[in-house]
Amino acid sequence: MRRTRIVATIGPSSDDDKTLLTLLQAGVNVCRLNYSHGEPEQKTELYQRIRELESKISRPTCILADLPGPKLRLGEFDGIHVLAMKKKVELHCGVEYMENASNKQLPVQYAGLSAELKKGDPVLLSDGLIRLKVLTSPGEPGGIVTCRIQDGGPISARKGINVPGTLVDLPAIGPKDELALQHALDSGADLIAVSYVRTAEDLQPAREAIMQRNLSTWVIAKIEHPMALDHLDEILANCDAVMVARGDLGVEIPLEEVPIAQQKIIDSALELGMPVIVATQMLETMTVNPRPTRAEVSDVSTAIRQGATGVMLSGETASGMYPVETVQTMARIAASTEQSLDSSELKPESATRFKSTRAVAHAGVELAKMADASRILVATERGNAPRLVSSYRPGIPVTAVTDNLATARRIQILSGVDCVIVEEYQRGSETMQNALALQLDSGNVQPGDKIVAISGSPKAISGLTSTARLYKISNSGEIVGTE
Repeated sequence: MRRTRIVATIGPSSDDDKTLLTLLQAGVNVCRLNYSHGEPEQKTELYQRIRELESKISRPTCILADLPGPKLRLGEFDGIHVLAMKKKVELHCGVEYMENASNKQLPVQYAGLSAELKKGDPVLLSDGLIRLKVLTSPGEPGGIVTCRIQDGGPISARKGINVPGTLVDLPAIGPKDELALQHALDSGADLIAVSYVRTAEDLQPAREAIMQRNLSTWVIAKIEHPMALDHLDEILANCDAVMVARGDLGVEIPLEEVPIAQQKIIDSALELGMPVIVATQMLETMTVNPRPTRAEVSDVSTAIRQGATGVMLSGETASGMYPVETVQTMARIAASTEQSLDSSELKPESATRFKSTRAVAHAGVELAKMADASRILVATERGNAPRLVSSYRPGIPVTAVTDNLATARRIQILSGVDCVIVEEYQRGSETMQNALALQLDSGNVQPGDKIVAISGSPKAISGLTSTARLYKISNSGEIVGTE
């Protein structure tokens, strides 16, 4: 089983039924829907089609809803305009659509930008490919900011804007995010990614919306602003997973500091037993080429070696020419890298609210190693127990056992974990032996194998995680509990 999870953004190049199915069969574990593009209701049918493929791939699908966040963007305009170096361009702030946009004037959605920029401030467009320097700014909302073009290039509508060194007063969850969040939760998203997180407070609106609906949806904090690095510990204490969003992060901080920041985020997440995804430009050239560069292959492999539990594809699968080939390449790189990695000795100091579960998870992993078990089964109601088992990187396949389809979908993001859905019986041992029988029928375990089962008491799934037990499959296929 490949341990590294592959997250793929679904877009125009990959949203038809045939390509979606092929991507999932090729190795996609999580389908990312980017709410920065299009209207929320346009994604309703896509949710349904992804779910309908579960019967064809014989496993649950996992959908990550990525909220737009307080991202500065250009407004809408037609065509592509080329900004020439040393020329001037005007940014008309607070304009959603500009009919007469050109290489001399462009719309900016956020009216407050003209109040916050000052003479000499840098303005970066399109992930930093275009660089401007402010010449004049009115110091009030809804004005026109005049800039000198330092690095030019083609620009189109809705491209991102970065203003390093300027703190923009935008809420983490604005009106568009609220609509996207509502739609995602209504549609059954398994994971919610909050963009441009700066402090733990930015996560609260999403967490509160989830709690109000009595859901267990996991929240992913996207780290793409330098302020987040200063508040990393408190952010990680208030989310379920984290993403190293290198696109904006690589514009907001010097490029040479991105690898150091990436390692810091990964290390901090692993200490908490938390999934961590590395994203942006991992196989960027495969957007237009059937093969990646050697540097890109090394980048993916390095992220996995650093400890990333997931790697993400953005434009490569959303709008690229070779979405399937890109996923196949990513899967091969991950599998090859994992062959040279030993089981981790990491002892994650996970969140205190899972303290007892963590202790049993650790005991189960150690038992599995000592007994040379071929698989670990983990009963779970919401996904926390297999998350902790996975965080110890046992080097042994892990199967989550649950009676909850939403949980089965959500845990597809966990490193090295697959899932089986079973009925929960009154006795925990009966539930786990039923799950073992299903694993035997599917060929995941064989006669002669030893299996460690981690479960609750008195019920396996809904009970408090408290038991780790060793089972053996006899040569005749009988499940035998050992003392």
